[in-house]
Amino acid sequence: MYNPDPYDTSIPKYQTADSIYEGLCAVVQGEEIGILGEIFADVSYEGQDYYYTDKGGDLKEKFETASEYGNKMWLMELAVFQIDEDAEIHDIVYTSLCNGDMAKRLNFKSLFIEHMLRGDKSAYEEVSEAFYCEVQELNRFAYWAMIGAFDRAMDSCERHFVTNPYPNFCSALYSKAKGLRIEKETRLIAECRAFLNSYDDFILGMRMNQKLFEEQEQRYGAKLAALESAYAEKVRLLHLIAERSGFVLEAIETKLLPEVM
Repeated sequence: MYNPDPYDTSIPKYQTADSIYEGLCAVVQGEEIGILGEIFADVSYEGQDYYYTDKGGDLKEKFETASEYGNKMWLMELAVFQIDEDAEIHDIVYTSLCNGDMAKRLNFKSLFIEHMLRGDKSAYEEVSEAFYCEVQELNRFAYWAMIGAFDRAMDSCERHFVTNPYPNFCSALYSKAKGLRIEKETRLIAECRAFLNSYDDFILGMRMNQKLFEEQEQRYGAKLAALESAYAEKVRLLHLIAERSGFVLEAIETKLLPEVM
């Protein structure tokens, strides 16, 4: 049964760079785009990129170039983070712990030493590795979960602070990530999201129209069958009455439309 809800998982689409790229691939490689391509075959031409058939491929190519075919997907994730007003920093913290390129772009090590270790450079390797191991065990990178993970990491390293420094570290890293000059990537993310949401609405409308047409066709068929049944019953009764009155009725073939010469 067709489910008209595009958010049937209750999770909004295209919230991550990976999901955006997967969405573009699905558009370009999907069955619907092939059908649309045939429909617009005599209309679309080179350089005209506002049709779904052209725009999807164009954006996919731009995304692959910007992300260096996945090697810089972390940069696209930073672009997503920048344009999402309600974005949380905790996923960026985790990715920085395991991705040296993102960590370098965010100056992660210096911020970690300054805020998390109170300037103790010698403890960075040990504590950051322990923190990474603890974070890996989390089901979700949430605020209090990350604070607890750092406490456990410090305990395993036999180090202790009176107050947990993670909130201050988050604030510093958040400001750094939001302040990056990645306008080209953020524009591309915004354009891809707008396209994908528009395409989803378009396909949803097409499917709902098809469902409406099928429903109308079924009702028309049922109404026609009822009329034919009622007509057959009236003909039967008419023959019965004629037979009882001593008449024999013969069907006469009639043409509603004149023959075309």
